[in-house]
Amino acid sequence: MYDVIIIGGSYAGLSAAMSLGRSLKKTLIIDNGKPCNRQTPHSHNFLTRDGQAPAEILSIAQTQLQTYDTITLLKDLATTGKQTDDGFEITTASNHTFATKKLIIA
Repeated sequence: MYDVIIIGGSYAGLSAAMSLGRSLKKTLIIDNGKPCNRQTPHSHNFLTRDGQAPAEILSIAQTQLQTYDTITLLKDLATTGKQTDDGFEITTASNHTFATKKLIIA
């Protein structure tokens, strides 16, 4: 049982995960590794990273999250979800099922 599952591991999802990880919340990020900005050569208006490639920014964020034992990053695709009495249940394309109290779609 996770405290929070985040579906989507780009900037918004990883930012949410960092806050949760620092708060010692057991967090799972499910991301298929295909961000919608993957075709963009440079990211702009992004404080401290202006002009950097989105993939580089993503890599830095993922590396920083590795220091938090409470955060797990799973490369997979969330395919179904349902509300349960205790929260939510998410199933992935690789047929894994995870339970969580809270859900963030990022």
